[in-house]
Amino acid sequence: TCTPLVQFPISDLQPGAKVKGKTVAELGNRNRPIDMIVYQKDGKDYLLLANNSRGVMKISADKIAGAESIESPVKEERKGVGYETVLGWTGVSQLDRLDANTAVVLRRTEGGSDTLESRDLP
Repeated sequence: TCTPLVQFPISDLQPGAKVKGKTVAELGNRNRPIDMIVYQKDGKDYLLLANNSRGVMKISADKIAGAESIESPVKEERKGVGYETVLGWTGVSQLDRLDANTAVVLRRTEGGSDTLESRDLP
């Protein structure tokens, strides 16, 4: 599998409509998205994306609108809008916003047990 990040115009999302998105990033092959949230920090919008093989990715949303469309197969590991791996957020299987500054995550520890934790948004 691969992990494309695709932008869709919200105004085009109508019942029965065929909508074409714009691929703005390839975030890595052999990777499956698990969960994603949107949040604001210091006046900027971010996506936080949990996946099965590359840790939790922090993506700056302000780079998405102006990004070039990726229209051909990607031969590199990743391409397009970049991301920062959030250190220490390992084994995350679900995440959500708890409030404006905090996320709640369900993650598997190295010992194999599941924990529910609150974490400051990066």
